[in-house]
Amino acid sequence: MTAIPESILEGCRKKERRAQEQLYRHCYAPFLRLCLRYAECPADAADILNKAFFNILTKFDQFREEGNVLGWMKRIVIHAAVDYVRANRRFRYHSPMEVATDLPGASTADATLLENDLLALLRELPFTSSAVFNLFVVEGYSHREVGELLGISEANSKWHLHHARKLLQHKLQQTAAL
Repeated sequence: MTAIPESILEGCRKKERRAQEQLYRHCYAPFLRLCLRYAECPADAADILNKAFFNILTKFDQFREEGNVLGWMKRIVIHAAVDYVRANRRFRYHSPMEVATDLPGASTADATLLENDLLALLRELPFTSSAVFNLFVVEGYSHREVGELLGISEANSKWHLHHARKLLQHKLQQTAAL
């Protein structure tokens, strides 16, 4: 994601609607991709992102200029995604994955297909295992931090990561065998 122009940040500090809209448009696509890793469907991901942006825009004055504003915003988006996981982990329905018949190549369209296939595999994982995998592997949180975010123990976080890796490995082997 490219840096946010200072004029947009200054406008957000002053709670100017136009600047807030520009910030939303600037960050929408990369943060939506982040939310898709945690959500059941694109509509849920958009809901997560909208809740996160509500928090970002209403708490923008709480950002201390000590760090990167994008990192601060990303942390808020991740917390919104974790809240979604906590609220929905008991109600997740596991539907079978439709296996792609074509192997992805080097084109941009194929790369998008590959990303979508990987997202489909992640969505098939048990909810908590998927969240732990995303937080630890993709977002770079420690097991202690993952445990605190999800309300589980550090050991439980490690188990879920191991379980997610085993399941993903098995699913990838099954897909490769086709």
